[in-house]
Amino acid sequence: MPFNISKFKSTFEGLGGPARTNLFEVTMTQPKWMQPLSEEEKGRFDARTFTMFCSAVQFPGVGINTTTYDYVGQMSKIIPSNLTNPGPITCTFLCDSDHHTMRFFHMWARHVLNYSAAGGIHSEWKGRLPHEVGFRDDYVADLEIKHYSTDSNARSYYSALLQKAYPTDVSGIALSWDGGSEYMTLDVQFVFDDYTYSADKAGHTGARSTRGAGLLDILGDVAGFADTVRGTLKSGKPRSIQDAVNKLQRIGNSLDNVTSNIPSSNNKG
Repeated sequence: MPFNISKFKSTFEGLGGPARTNLFEVTMTQPKWMQPLSEEEKGRFDARTFTMFCSAVQFPGVGINTTTYDYVGQMSKIIPSNLTNPGPITCTFLCDSDHHTMRFFHMWARHVLNYSAAGGIHSEWKGRLPHEVGFRDDYVADLEIKHYSTDSNARSYYSALLQKAYPTDVSGIALSWDGGSEYMTLDVQFVFDDYTYSADKAGHTGARSTRGAGLLDILGDVAGFADTVRGTLKSGKPRSIQDAVNKLQRIGNSLDNVTSNIPSSNNKG
């Protein structure tokens, strides 16, 4: 069947038209270290400025590591093994001439690791010595990268949420007399714990996620059953019929705990 340009164009237009790389924004949640600081300490850079000044970013992809599985008498097969962390990602920010952008990210980096020995090698800054790592909950933030549809559907976007992100590299800046007409930018590299896309559907906790804990429960119940039997035998002969009944009941209850945690066959293979 020959290529039909009209059908190609109509199909593309039906899907909103070609995507544009410049229709994006990056938002951030406010890390805890920002909350108690005054404007004099951290400058006038905030979450709103973060979004406005971020001029470039790489939308994270999905990478699956593989391993080779060799079969005897057959061709080897490549099978998935684990997930590749898509980070770190780099954001490029416009720099203002009053240096609020630079001050903000240097301050953030210092909350991750106190890189400065201003005041001496034994001086403390916010309770931390030089080169001392901060508390993780204080310096992480969530970043969301949103890529918007074209003007035909401006409210629609696809996003990636980067969870518990923090900067690991605030770039240096090349200064030159030859670059008088160029805008200065700052590259900041972020790592993160996990990520999700806006199209991901939420999962649920099923029986498979409790298999390991179930095994530990069974082993614990078996040990408890053995202790119950051992203690019953050490207590000697029953002193009465009721005493004998109580001892048998204790052993029976302990045995029930073991059997109740052992999965039964459902005759489905």
